[in-house]
Amino acid sequence: MINNVLDKLSSSRPARKLAVVVLCTVFIAQLLTLLPLLYTRYHQNVNALIDQERSNLQRFVRYSDQDTLDNTQSLINSAMVGLLLTDTGGNPVITQGELPEFESLASAADQKSKNRRGSIDVLWFLESNRGRVLATARIDTSELSSKSLYFSLLTVLASLIISVIAGFVTLRGTNRAYIYPVANLTDSLRESRETSQGRVPETIEYTDTEDLNGLADEFNNLIEAQQRAARQVKVKQQYLEFAAHHDPLTHLPNRLMFEDKLKRTVADAVENNEPFVVFLVDLDNFKFFNDQYGHLVGDKMVAEIGNRLHTMMRDIDLVARLDGDEFVVIQKSIADRESAEEIARRVMNIATAPYEYRGFTLKAAVSVGISCFPNDVHTGHDEEMMGEEIVNNAAVALQEAKSNGKNQYQLFNEKMRSRLTARIRLETDLKVALQEGQFEVYYQPKVNINTRQVTGAEALVRWKHPTKGFISPEVFVPVAEEAGLIIELGEWILRTACKETRKLQQLGFSTLNIAVNISTVQFTDGNLLPMVSKALTDTKLPPEFLELEITESAVMHDPEEVINSLHELSRFGLGLAIDDFGTGYSSLAYLKRFPVHTLKIDRAFITDISSDNDDVAIVEAVLGLGKHFNMKVVAEGVEDEDQLEFLQSQGCDIAQGYFISKPMPVAMYLAWLRKWPQGVQGVDDPENVVSLHNAEQKKFGT
Repeated sequence: MINNVLDKLSSSRPARKLAVVVLCTVFIAQLLTLLPLLYTRYHQNVNALIDQERSNLQRFVRYSDQDTLDNTQSLINSAMVGLLLTDTGGNPVITQGELPEFESLASAADQKSKNRRGSIDVLWFLESNRGRVLATARIDTSELSSKSLYFSLLTVLASLIISVIAGFVTLRGTNRAYIYPVANLTDSLRESRETSQGRVPETIEYTDTEDLNGLADEFNNLIEAQQRAARQVKVKQQYLEFAAHHDPLTHLPNRLMFEDKLKRTVADAVENNEPFVVFLVDLDNFKFFNDQYGHLVGDKMVAEIGNRLHTMMRDIDLVARLDGDEFVVIQKSIADRESAEEIARRVMNIATAPYEYRGFTLKAAVSVGISCFPNDVHTGHDEEMMGEEIVNNAAVALQEAKSNGKNQYQLFNEKMRSRLTARIRLETDLKVALQEGQFEVYYQPKVNINTRQVTGAEALVRWKHPTKGFISPEVFVPVAEEAGLIIELGEWILRTACKETRKLQQLGFSTLNIAVNISTVQFTDGNLLPMVSKALTDTKLPPEFLELEITESAVMHDPEEVINSLHELSRFGLGLAIDDFGTGYSSLAYLKRFPVHTLKIDRAFITDISSDNDDVAIVEAVLGLGKHFNMKVVAEGVEDEDQLEFLQSQGCDIAQGYFISKPMPVAMYLAWLRKWPQGVQGVDDPENVVSLHNAEQKKFGT
């Protein structure tokens, strides 16, 4: 117990300082109080001794005769060690012991002085029966000094002992009132922290002393504040964890969580031989829906469909949002493709069911791509690649569903894989063709139906593959648009057509114009006018000889934006034509606002014009619109004289088709231009065309 106390005491530096201060204070206070008392007492004893010896000597002198004076041996004792008596004449009467020494003798008062031998010399005037006598005596005070010193040492020792006791009592009191309670409080906090196992400690209960209850309460307040902060941090961590793995709009798992879930699903399927199915669900025409109703309504639709998909699935399944309008579903334990198709039909029925929102009756259209595990994957791959493959297969099936008209589902099969592989290879070949210059611009002439004069031509791109030969534009143009290559290819076609048309004009065909098709991607790219302007500037072709043909479907994609873009192009001096008119469901309300100069009747309405009254009615209606809006009308696909005569009778302006000429390279086009006035049939003869082509090729520089 003592050692424990000493350890506690020695471990508390403030307590040690306090004990030392108390000890020193008590010790100094005692010394300052007792030593002056001892000093005063010593002098009192000395004075008392001197007074006693003087009284004894006075009695002796007053009542003594001469004989008695002669016998003074009894006056010398332990206190008075020397005596000198002189009469009034200064004659010595008694001389005994150690004689005192005075520098001068006072005549009216007593004197005393301390010599070097620890005694005091005193001078007294005494009364005797013979008159006054002068007595000088030496009083020994060494015994009194020794006693006084002894008592002083005892006093200092006692003071020191009392001071040590006071310091120890102070330490002990501090230990009981402060050190032990604080140590116990610290131990309680340490125990709470250790039992918390790294978490925020629990609050403590402490009742040892009321003095530290406030401190314990303060500690508990700090612990509770830490607990609140820890709970807030935990909530934030949970929110961040949720936000990192979930979509903020639908609260469904996002792509990151889906990929992790897919890996575990594939691993479980491989280990337990358990099949599963991946459904890719994509909203059809979602951009148009956003443009029509606004993004707020579009977001509501996405959230609604996500909630519907989540509601219909089991707990073991997964519904995730991959992109803006694309969802993915993993459904386990689907044994056959028929069951997968049944689920796909349920998905489509639920997703496309109408619902009301802010006065709108909303109805989505979705396409679904389906891929089954393990039937649609190569099990020889590792698990990660198998997961990627099954999702890619579902994406291929989804693309197939969209290509086939949308709002349907498609199961993946190997034919789709083959088409996908062919498309990827075609896209790769397109990139190589652009780099190596495998494309060529062909020209299909257009003539004025009434005068039969050539007005110009339509520029058509042709691709001669080094191993596959000519590839139809209907095959590679859609791929170029999807791959984003149409911008580069379209710019090359425009620049080449302008350059070669300008060269034809310089060769004598000064009124020729050129029509170039512009894809929807180019039109919505936002860089069309600068590209056209640069091409005309570089090739020095006047803007009035260039006509841009835009498909009717592209015009109606975003009419208001199209109107602004068309006006910009028109102000630049270009001619504008709507291609394939009659196939894109144009609104006549928009048509009158378009700054268009030409309407081109689609070849589908010209082919059977001699036998189909419906086609006749459509052609007549288009010609009437053109005349009403003061537009030229071009008929595509003219293949015989009857069609040409009918169009002429109906007031059509320009004809284009195989009856006039097939599309041909620029050198052959030049040869055809030079032979055209002689008639149609002779010029289109293959042997004549080849010979003319060879003759003109050198002149044209190709």
